[in-house]
Amino acid sequence: MLLKIIIFFIALGWIFSSLLRYFLRSKLKKFVDQVQEAQRADYRSKNQPRDGNVNVDYVPKDYKKKSSGNISGGDYIDYEEVKD
Repeated sequence: MLLKIIIFFIALGWIFSSLLRYFLRSKLKKFVDQVQEAQRADYRSKNQPRDGNVNVDYVPKDYKKKSSGNISGGDYIDYEEVKD
């Protein structure tokens, strides 16, 4: 009789630990998904230009546009960097 009670409590503890582990994993996964979605939304809102306008904060006074005649050591190709 005592052996049956011990086995019952061991089985009951194993079942509860399995259920608790499953519950915590599902809640943790849901929490991680919410945090990642919040970070994505924050990243999108910070990096998206407002109204399609470009704002240049600082241009040095001694800034001169380089022409291909001033550059030596190879071909110079003008390009414009495009960011998504």
